[in-house]
Amino acid sequence: MIFYVFLDGVGITNYDPNTNPFSRYAKGFLAPLGGISKEDLDLPIAASNIHYLKTDAHMGVPGLPQSATGQTALWTGIPGPKVLGRHVSGFPTITLRKIIAKYSMIKVLNENGILSDFLNCFSPPYLKHVEEKPKLVSASTLVQLASGRPLKNFEDLRGERGLYMDLTHEIMGTLGIDMLKSGDPLLEKRDPYLLGTKCFQRFSHYQLTLYEYFLTDKVGHAMDWEKAEKVIHNLELFFKGLLTTMDPKKDLLIVSSDHGNMEDLSQKNHTENPAATILYGKDADRFAENIHSLADIVPEVYKTFGLEEALHNTHTNEFLMETN
Repeated sequence: MIFYVFLDGVGITNYDPNTNPFSRYAKGFLAPLGGISKEDLDLPIAASNIHYLKTDAHMGVPGLPQSATGQTALWTGIPGPKVLGRHVSGFPTITLRKIIAKYSMIKVLNENGILSDFLNCFSPPYLKHVEEKPKLVSASTLVQLASGRPLKNFEDLRGERGLYMDLTHEIMGTLGIDMLKSGDPLLEKRDPYLLGTKCFQRFSHYQLTLYEYFLTDKVGHAMDWEKAEKVIHNLELFFKGLLTTMDPKKDLLIVSSDHGNMEDLSQKNHTENPAATILYGKDADRFAENIHSLADIVPEVYKTFGLEEALHNTHTNEFLMETN
């Protein structure tokens, strides 16, 4: 199984506890993002087997990397910035939506008999927003919708068929959602470590799952050191749980980001730093050797499943050819 975790707005840079919260707070899985040596990590496995890659988010296009184009590359294998000739923030443009509709990784995998799914579970207000304003939704939402599989809801969350966006459910109680009453089990705080220990078993019927965590980007824009510490703490517990229970001979953990941001809290914008990619498990060495930009992850996924036609299509699609 491939467990693909997306951390929004996380780059890799040098050790600097005055600007980089990963340098100051991370002790385990995420510490190398702050320039800390792998030999000093608090992990349940040998850190030497984990790959930390500085990944090109520009893809040949100058300017600050942005979410819509970067995420399109991460989940289709098509370099969004190169197609458009610019970086696009926020919601995908018409062209990006067309790319995702045709080349969504989840769509392609399922069409080829590789059961794949987007694990995030959404509130009723967000699901209503998707129906009413489909042009104002994120790339990850479009990647799932393109596959024909439904977005997961709170009933899926109750049935442990997905994950919530902050892992712990702490934010849920602040949203003012009418359907959530005092005493609702969804409001109970989750232990991110225990949650991580259950994922590979809970979702074992899938061959690939995608999970999006975007609080990292929000923390970066807010320049919030206190929330950065909490986010890093929760994420490292979650990853520790994943590493404790996964079988590296048959499972692969991919952690990726679309651009830098949270690794520099001295300013509120995205950064020019390379985006973070972390790999551990089956085929991690091959992935690490061949991943140079955000657009290189999906082709390696297709290689894992022997999808040569899909791999060919990422290099010969009409959108990219129009730019050459």
